[in-house]
Amino acid sequence: MPSLNEDLIRAIVKGDIATVESLLAQGADANTTGGVTALGASNTALMWAASEGYFEIVELLLAHNIDINVKNPTGYTALMFAAEGDRRNIVSLLLDSGATIGDRNSYGETVLMTMARRGQTDIVQRLVKMGAEINATNNIGDTALYLAADNGHTYTVKALIELVAQVNTENLGGWTPLMMAAARGDLETMKILLAHGADFRPKNRWGATALSEARNSFRAAQAADLLIQAGATE
Repeated sequence: MPSLNEDLIRAIVKGDIATVESLLAQGADANTTGGVTALGASNTALMWAASEGYFEIVELLLAHNIDINVKNPTGYTALMFAAEGDRRNIVSLLLDSGATIGDRNSYGETVLMTMARRGQTDIVQRLVKMGAEINATNNIGDTALYLAADNGHTYTVKALIELVAQVNTENLGGWTPLMMAAARGDLETMKILLAHGADFRPKNRWGATALSEARNSFRAAQAADLLIQAGATE
């Protein structure tokens, strides 16, 4: 017969809050690990609830004196699972409950970077104010600002700049936030970056500049004109 703890994990994965509540009342361990597959066998109950997006189950588990910051063997916490699943309400709840914010995944990405990639501006602002390292880079040199620009999140770019993120960073490929915004033809993000001192002169590893990337974007004429007005030349 499956144990209470095994049943608890299964109920969480199904999102069956009534059964979860009943099993906890019967003595199931809220800190238990387990999985429906071998891959997830080392994940905690909280990790499952966070990754699946079950806010009420996360609340229920947090009321049972659990270790919110435990890591699985790959270094993931419940907060990291919630962030990567774009479960913004659960991310906020975990932050309210004392989740630590400095852990990194195997790509060197922090929760701040993940939330910037997702365009969750208010959470990005909160994380920076909590002490998240705003100019930290992942394994290929991307910052939170670069990831926001890369994914077209203009408001997040603006918020990060207001929080004093460095504008002129380069990743390992030599790409800058402005270069990426130009490649996307993202005029609003380009305007914000240029207004805050973004340098249009750098070249990436392939010899491309913000202007050459702009000319290849789907708003080629407008994007190139923005850069030319700022002083960019061939």
